[in-house]
Amino acid sequence: MFDYRRTFRYRPHEPIRSNFSILTMHSLRLHRNCRRHDREKASAGGSYAFLLGCLLSCLLGCQTTAPIHLWQPPQLASVAGESIVLMEIAGPDQTATGLQQELLEQTQPSKKNRTGQPPASAVSFLLPDQLTDESTIRLVSAVDNEPSDLAVAAAARRSGLRYLMRGQIMHATGNPRSDERLSVVWKLVGLDDDCPTEGMPISISQKEIEQRHPDLMAITDPHVRLQKAMIRETLSLLNQSVVRELVTLAEPRYSLGSKAVRRGNELARLGNWPAAEKIWTETLERRPGQVAAWINASIAAAARQDFEEAKRRITRAIQLSAFSPVNRDLAKETLVWLELQQREYHETFGLPDPPGGWRVTHSAASTSSQPN
Repeated sequence: MFDYRRTFRYRPHEPIRSNFSILTMHSLRLHRNCRRHDREKASAGGSYAFLLGCLLSCLLGCQTTAPIHLWQPPQLASVAGESIVLMEIAGPDQTATGLQQELLEQTQPSKKNRTGQPPASAVSFLLPDQLTDESTIRLVSAVDNEPSDLAVAAAARRSGLRYLMRGQIMHATGNPRSDERLSVVWKLVGLDDDCPTEGMPISISQKEIEQRHPDLMAITDPHVRLQKAMIRETLSLLNQSVVRELVTLAEPRYSLGSKAVRRGNELARLGNWPAAEKIWTETLERRPGQVAAWINASIAAAARQDFEEAKRRITRAIQLSAFSPVNRDLAKETLVWLELQQREYHETFGLPDPPGGWRVTHSAASTSSQPN
């Protein structure tokens, strides 16, 4: 007779279990062991993945962007400090009138810089009827008492002025007053042989305003917002200006000093570049091998126009980034950007070439003189 007590270790105080119950119990125990093994394996795999991610982040690097305000020379240097006669702005009357009023207001002599004096290189605008010999203009003008171009040009020459400017508002057919985009073609007409006539097409959208002129987003009327942004863009061609750009910063992870670098990045994104630079330079004092801090600190130096220090820092970043392809590429791109900024600055103020010369860029004159 089969002895259940010996086979299943029967104990008097326990009921006898069936074969099915015992098999089920063993299956559950085996299942629990398998799940525990899977969890341990997954945990180990997650640890390996985390370590691999840390290693890749250290080797490759991460990036972010921050807005920066940079000095920009006048794009049409020949008109610096000139008084320009503003002619007709052709297009929808309401938009044309708004552009005219905004342009006159932004360039009136009462507008002063931080020193309390009008900028020496700033242009100013006046209307044809503000010329000294207005009566002569009226006598030789065409019908409807509108001044002709020839009459205004002659009066402007007699007043010692050398330029006229007119505008043409461009718009899509059937949408003469869009609230999304404004495009104007300006024509600067030189009155002397040494004053060139140039065209200046400018287009601005609401999205571009948000990026380049965020303070204008507080204006609720989209048409007024477009007009003010258009005048800013126009004057940036004629005057020295400060432009807002997005620059790429290194954003390190899991490396020594990375937390401090990211804290500096946050300050840069808020526009506090002096505080950001202080954090990055302090990080370099403690962690001189932190490549991201070298890259970001070079951009901060360029923001205050210390290009020699900026290039020294970015050169060090390139030297240290041999095993970090992404940081190395970013450092090289930053070097080109820095030298372009420095070259523009030197050419505008007539400064000599830097002591070490130009490393990665060439002037337009030297490029054009090179043989094919």
